[in-house]
Amino acid sequence: MNTRLLSRLIVAGALCALTGFAGSAYAALATFGPTPYLSFADSPFASGSFSYFHLENFEDHLLNTPGVSADVGGVTSVVFGPTIHDSVDADDGIIDGSGLLGDSYFTGPGAAGIRFTFSAAILGSLPTSAGLVWTDGGFGTSVTFTVFGENGQQVFTTTLSGFADNSNNGETAEDRFFGATYSGGISAIFMSNAGGGMEVDHLQYGAAAAAAVPEPETYAMLLAGLGLLGFAARRRQHQRA
Repeated sequence: MNTRLLSRLIVAGALCALTGFAGSAYAALATFGPTPYLSFADSPFASGSFSYFHLENFEDHLLNTPGVSADVGGVTSVVFGPTIHDSVDADDGIIDGSGLLGDSYFTGPGAAGIRFTFSAAILGSLPTSAGLVWTDGGFGTSVTFTVFGENGQQVFTTTLSGFADNSNNGETAEDRFFGATYSGGISAIFMSNAGGGMEVDHLQYGAAAAAAVPEPETYAMLLAGLGLLGFAARRRQHQRA
């Protein structure tokens, strides 16, 4: 390859690395679920790297993790009563196929759904990962999960079925996690089911840890090295002429 062309390609590649490839301006989306979920260990976010992360399991009978609100419903033990809860299995301290002894979040008209909205003002930034666990609804119902971006735009929605059972007695084999990561920021998530009431649990959300930014002297050294490389390439070209 012509040495002048080679040196130009190297410099161009380095500049892309320094300023960021143009394609990185587009937000990346990845979705998860519905996957079986018995404890937080089953979450795809369990081993993630975050600048902040919150898990709301409702076991204090409140929705009180920072920076999130719900448009309808309430904690099951408060709005529904002291019995027939369908919590994530592990929340009562043992995985035994029953969620009756834990707590969750409930809405009566499952078809209308619940929207959880995140506050960048409180959190410092919108989460880039968010999800929750569907634990119960109408017999054999389908479930819809929707994700909204930083400006309230819908960035993902899905409606799936085939996992809901025909009982409302706290069974956990049907529990499914739905979630997403979206680098542009998630302003809200929504879940509904086609029939009956609906219970959800383990609302979780966090912002990805910021990537390390090279120190200014690192940039200076790289640019100096590229300058020497370009000079050497031009000198070799001149000597061959």
